[in-house]
Amino acid sequence: MSGRAKEYYLMHKDIRVCLMEISDDGALGNVRRNETAAAHFPLGGQMNNMKFHEWWRDRAIPKTRHGAKNALQKLNYSSTESALVNNLALSLSDCYWIMPRGEDLTWADMNLFTNDFTDVFGEITINRDYMVDLREKTRFDCATSQGELQKKWCIADDGRRYMVKGNYGQSYQQSLNEIFATELHERQGFSGFTHYYPVRVQADGNIEGIGCMCYDFCSEEIECISAWELLQTVKTRQNESFYHPLKRVCLELGMAERDFTEFMDYQIMTDYLMTNTDRHMNNISVLRNPDTLEILGFAPIYDSGNSMFYNVPYENLSQIKMDEIKTHSFVEKESHLLQYVRDRSVVDADKAEMDFSIYEKDVAERRIRIPKLKELYEKKRERLREFQKGKDIWKSRYSTRRAMRI
Repeated sequence: MSGRAKEYYLMHKDIRVCLMEISDDGALGNVRRNETAAAHFPLGGQMNNMKFHEWWRDRAIPKTRHGAKNALQKLNYSSTESALVNNLALSLSDCYWIMPRGEDLTWADMNLFTNDFTDVFGEITINRDYMVDLREKTRFDCATSQGELQKKWCIADDGRRYMVKGNYGQSYQQSLNEIFATELHERQGFSGFTHYYPVRVQADGNIEGIGCMCYDFCSEEIECISAWELLQTVKTRQNESFYHPLKRVCLELGMAERDFTEFMDYQIMTDYLMTNTDRHMNNISVLRNPDTLEILGFAPIYDSGNSMFYNVPYENLSQIKMDEIKTHSFVEKESHLLQYVRDRSVVDADKAEMDFSIYEKDVAERRIRIPKLKELYEKKRERLREFQKGKDIWKSRYSTRRAMRI
C-alpha cells in the first residue's frame, strides 16, 4: 500500500461495520470487521477480503470516465480513489460512507440526500473548463457514481437530487436514446423504469449540446445494489451465464420468483427492441431498505443509452445482421437473451410503435440516420412478434452456437 495510511470506519448510516486502513492515494490496507454488524457489511465484500477490496475499488469513479483525468488535475487529486477518500466515499446510490477514526461525525450531518453539495468533479467532466453550477462548494462532493460517460449530480429547487449525463463524441444520440426508451416504457404502461428528460449541456468547444437527466431513485430509505455486487456473493462456473446465479441470489434474499422473471422478461424484450447492447451487470440493480436490509425489488430500468446502433457508422447500418448482434449482458449474442424469457406476452408489440422525431434534435449530419434507424427498429419489432407467436428466433443459420451455457 503506497502513501501514508490513516484509519477510517466504514459506516452504514451510523453503524460502524469495519475499521480499515486507507492510504492518501486511496489504497485499502488492513480491514477489521465489526462482527456484531456483519449483516450491514457490503454484500459484495462479504465472501472474503479480496472481494471487499474489489468492492472498495469499484466505489470510485472509473478512471476511464470521459474528462476524469482533466478533473483530477484541476482538483489536485492523485487518483479517483483519493477523490473518493477526500469526499468520505459518500454516494447518492447507497448509505455507505467512511468516517476518520477519532472524529465524531453523523449520517444526518454528512449524507448527500439531505445536505447541500456541489458535484465539482462531475461539473468539470460535463462542462470542461466552464463552471456553470453557482452553488457554494462544500467539503463533500460526489465521487462515487459508476459508468464512463460524463455525469454530475445536482439539487433541484424542490430538493430532489438528479443526475445529468452527457454523450460520447459529437453525437447526442445516447441521451436521445434514453428519452426514446422513456417513451417506449410509457407506451407499454410499465412503471418500473427511470424517466429521462432532455437538458442542455456544454459540449466540447464551448458548444451548447443536448444531454439527459433523471431523478435519483435512491434516498435515505432506499439504497441500490448492483447485480455485479450480488454476484460476488456466490461462486459461478467459468463461462456460465450470470442469469441463473443472479436469480438464485435474488430469491435467497427474499425476492419472489414471479417478480424476478416478470421484470427480466420485460427488460430483455424491450432491450431487444431498442438493440441495447450494454445491459451489463452494473446496469441492473436491486433496491434495499438500508435499515431493515429488506430487498424491495428491482431498481427501475436505467442506462439504456447505448442502443439504437448509436456507435454504428451510417454507411454500415445497411449491413446489420440481426442474428449476429453482440451484447454485454448474460450472453454474448443478443438474440440468445430471448431464451430466458418465460412470458413472451409481457411486451405489447402493437404499443411499441414509436415516434422517431426525437432524433431530429441530434447534430445535423446525424439526422440522415433517422429513416434507417426506424427501418431497423421495425425489423426488430417484427421479429419480436414472431418470437411472441412461438418462433425461437435465435435458431437460425447465423446462430447455431451458444457463446455461453444458458
